[in-house]
Amino acid sequence: MKSPLVLNSSAKEQINHKVNTNLRMFLNRLHSDFPPHWHTDIEIILPKGAPYKVVCANQTYEVEIGDILMICPAVLHEIFSPSPGDRVYIQADFSGIITLKDLDNAFRMMSPALHVRKKTCPPEVYGQLIEYLDMIMKIYFGSAPAEKMQQIQDDDNIITYAELEPYGELEIYSILIKFIAYCAKHISPFQGVDPALGQATFKNTISLSNVCTYISENFTKDLSLESVSEYAGFSKYHFERIFRDYTGVTFYQYLLNMRISYAQTLLSNPELSVTDISDQAGFASCTAFTRAFKKSTGYPPSRYRLLNERQHPLNANPHFKTLMSQGDGVTGSL
Repeated sequence: MKSPLVLNSSAKEQINHKVNTNLRMFLNRLHSDFPPHWHTDIEIILPKGAPYKVVCANQTYEVEIGDILMICPAVLHEIFSPSPGDRVYIQADFSGIITLKDLDNAFRMMSPALHVRKKTCPPEVYGQLIEYLDMIMKIYFGSAPAEKMQQIQDDDNIITYAELEPYGELEIYSILIKFIAYCAKHISPFQGVDPALGQATFKNTISLSNVCTYISENFTKDLSLESVSEYAGFSKYHFERIFRDYTGVTFYQYLLNMRISYAQTLLSNPELSVTDISDQAGFASCTAFTRAFKKSTGYPPSRYRLLNERQHPLNANPHFKTLMSQGDGVTGSL
């Protein structure tokens, strides 16, 4: 297949943007870091020639060659490039369809990010996920004839603008939804659950998966450990232990993470005040919300808003410039 990009050797980065879509997809060959930022897009990173280190909501992911990392919407993340090499990026705005209950539940279950490790993922699961990504890239990069392309060159990039074939964007979103659904259905290997579990433990796993879904549908309400353990059919103390084994955190930390994640999404709406967001996310008070949000993300809600890539591009972000001037930032830009 003929490449849709015609680039000179001095180009630092090759980016292909499709006009009139909510998609951004490119092959990054730069050896550069990306400073703290967030957006309502999902972001999928697939290192082809060099690894990445990605920090999402204070969790660090060492993304090796062949691994897949999907960063959930509205999660603050920072990317470090230890060495040059090709990495595939896929970004897609899901804000218009996030109201789908199953999609919303899947993101909350996988937040802040889902790390698919090639070395440990079951081959059939990994193969299916790679097949989905290959389908997406073929539609995105391989559909536009050369005469529809326009190229401009700035100081750092060659950027190619083109149009997808009719309904190409719809095809890509349908595949992305399949990708997310498949990840959610097969999430146990990614969470470190042993597939050779005994029957009783397997039943617990199924029950806890249902509990996580229940929490994701009711986290803005006044949930308690007692009420949820009763829903799950376990004693409080047994539930507390197996829930932590299953999720890696306590019940109340899991509930708090859900509320923080939802608040991050709400912060993309400039019409909502911090008090509004506190109420909608299920916090008892705005003070408690601000304290918990800063502890979780490192930023109070009002400053977190400034790191929204869509509303405040990184190179124009006054907060990031302040960090850079203090020597606390990271070089590079998206």
